Amino acid sequence: MIEFNVGGNTGLGSWGLMVAIWSPTIRSCINKPIGLLSGPMTSKGQQTQEKILSATLELIERQGFHNTGLQQIIKASGAPKGSLYFHFPEGKDQIVALALAQGAELIRFTIEQAFSQASDTQQAICWLFDGLAVRLQNSEFEKGCPVATTALEAGDEHPVVQAACATAYDGWSHALAGGLKKLNPGVEQSGQEATLILSILEGALLLSKVRRSTEPLAQARDAVLQRLTSQT
Repeated sequence: MIEFNVGGNTGLGSWGLMVAIWSPTIRSCINKPIGLLSGPMTSKGQQTQEKILSATLELIERQGFHNTGLQQIIKASGAPKGSLYFHFPEGKDQIVALALAQGAELIRFTIEQAFSQASDTQQAICWLFDGLAVRLQNSEFEKGCPVATTALEAGDEHPVVQAACATAYDGWSHALAGGLKKLNPGVEQSGQEATLILSILEGALLLSKVRRSTEPLAQARDAVLQRLTSQT
């Protein structure tokens, strides 16, 4: 069984080291418009926008969708109230949807980088599970999945937010499927395998957060590794 090494040199298994190694590309990826934004934007306007979205993502991941209000977002971002309504005229749901898209893009990009830089599927899976475990533990078990909390809370009355959550999961599943197909062509039905891995990962993140322990993630990782090894 592979143990997490949070404090020492874990190679790319550490989220922090992954970000350190890939940071220029990741920053470029996160700081560009995700696709839900439109229209010309000045540099200052982009900076304000990024502050609002980053603060929103931080808040909803730590305390949930319903517990996050516009006044909290304004205070956490340091942006003027007028700027918030100027950049996001549709209100809270628009802000949350865009913040989720930004967080989802980081995870999707990280998945793609893990599979493109790993020597095999097993290494990519270790980097992904271990990196998220380090991130969760370093946040004192407040930051698991940037989408899951909101996905569970946002009902039919928030269709834009629901759509952003669905898009996030679809993007991650697609990235996993592409990575599996690239590194392990022998894996049959890569899309189905990707859905299974994503489901296991999401469940393990939730259990680890509730139990305040990375052990569920370690067990989930080892189960996925065993399944992949049996297919090769």
